Amino acid sequence: MINRITLLLFFSCILFATEKTFVREYTYQASDSSNNYFFNIELSLIHPILGGFGGTVGIEKNHFSYGLNSFGTKLNHMTKHYLLENAEELAVYNWGVELYSDYYFKQNHTGLFLGLILSLNGFRFNDIPNPQTILVLYSAPRIGYRLCLPKKLKSFYFQYSLTTHFKVWDDEKKFLYREIDTKSIFLISQLTLGVKI
Repeated sequence: MINRITLLLFFSCILFATEKTFVREYTYQASDSSNNYFFNIELSLIHPILGGFGGTVGIEKNHFSYGLNSFGTKLNHMTKHYLLENAEELAVYNWGVELYSDYYFKQNHTGLFLGLILSLNGFRFNDIPNPQTILVLYSAPRIGYRLCLPKKLKSFYFQYSLTTHFKVWDDEKKFLYREIDTKSIFLISQLTLGVKI
């Protein structure tokens, strides 16, 4: 009888200690993950090739990332033909401001991710008698992949993404110079170099 009581007390102490340890570890992880915020800054590697600029600032927490993109570039003949109709011989400057939200399958924000971008684009026509800007709003789902650099540079990463832009709204009817249209749907690939702070 005494042996049974001793065994019962022994197992009760073990279970109590295990439960306390589990609760302490779970609470620590929960409080640690709740403060798991990171800032990121990204620079486009594509826009400078086209003679422009592009960059991103964002916040990362758990599996999610939110932020703001901006870019500006003078469109060449190929990109004008890809984004616009009946504007091939005009000088066009394209700028944009974008809000994005991404979901990473890994909590450390590496590997595959899915996202959505809300993009306000301006197409500025400067070489016409009365320079004008067409504003276009796009909704753009995207898929991408983030690759972090080795250990000593692990805060830096390359990120590739492919977006499908769907035109939601534009104000091209006010454009009086000629009948110029913006494409309703198109794909854009992007490559950025980023750092997590």
